[in-house]
Amino acid sequence: MTAAPAEVAGPAAPAAPAVPRHLGQVAVPVRSVRAVDRVADVEILFRAPACQVVVVRDDEGGDVGLLTRHRFTEVMTGRLGYGRAVLARRLVGEVADWSPLVLDASTSVVDAARAAMARDAAVRHDDVLVPGPSWSAASTADLVQALTAAVADRSARDPLTGTLSRAHLVATTTRWASHALPGTQRRLLLAAVDVVRMDDVNAAHGLDSGDALLRALAERVTAATPDGGVVARLDGDAFATLVLLPAVHEDRALEVVASLRERLHGACAGLGVDVRVAVAASVAGWADAGLLLLEVERELRSSRARGTPTSTPSDATRATLPTRH
Repeated sequence: MTAAPAEVAGPAAPAAPAVPRHLGQVAVPVRSVRAVDRVADVEILFRAPACQVVVVRDDEGGDVGLLTRHRFTEVMTGRLGYGRAVLARRLVGEVADWSPLVLDASTSVVDAARAAMARDAAVRHDDVLVPGPSWSAASTADLVQALTAAVADRSARDPLTGTLSRAHLVATTTRWASHALPGTQRRLLLAAVDVVRMDDVNAAHGLDSGDALLRALAERVTAATPDGGVVARLDGDAFATLVLLPAVHEDRALEVVASLRERLHGACAGLGVDVRVAVAASVAGWADAGLLLLEVERELRSSRARGTPTSTPSDATRATLPTRH
């Protein structure tokens, strides 16, 4: 992503939690022991509440096993009345599970959860081991939580371009307006970009080429969006970017509006098509998601009606800020 001018970057907007994509982002480091160690030696590790599993290494055979807290408790309890001293002398390798689920850190959260749930019922809830310079593990609970977040995130995104949905853009605008603006002089800035005569592109080159163009346009808009901004697909060929501006005077806010307009135009140059850009900013300290969307979409429709392929510099300098109703 290209660096944003200091005037645009400003204070950070409320950030959504990062959604884990791969197993390595969910797994946490775990301790390892040797198969020839005594069970009594491992008991010291399990005294720590955070320790739920340990990796068991067979240094001779090169195998790896898993010993869970649940399995360790069963072993130390004993089922045949043996004394604790006898049980504690057993080797860790005798009680470990030598067929744990081991997956690479690059495995997607979805695939990791699917593999974990496909195991036998007796071990279905055991941790998934992740190899690396040191071993790590992901619990089933963390996998399910990450999977839920991934599914929710996927449902909020456009399947063609990976940008967020219009509904998510509206929800984000509303949330930022409620939590980031009141009591400050910050403003929300919303910009929209669409393709001139997109139907002609599809008719002349086919839908696959049209889809490729939209993906490229989404990438350009994303690259031009200042850090912390949100990019979404408004409709068929239109994309929007939402940015939280710092506290600046109204004249400076107008300059930033014009600057972002030109920034988006420059980013989309070279696509082989003309684009339209519409930009609107809220008043200081207050914003309404519906009004911002109405403003930029009205400008796009107006330029379509005029047959204007792109905004000229004079259009940019005529940008206005709404008044609060």
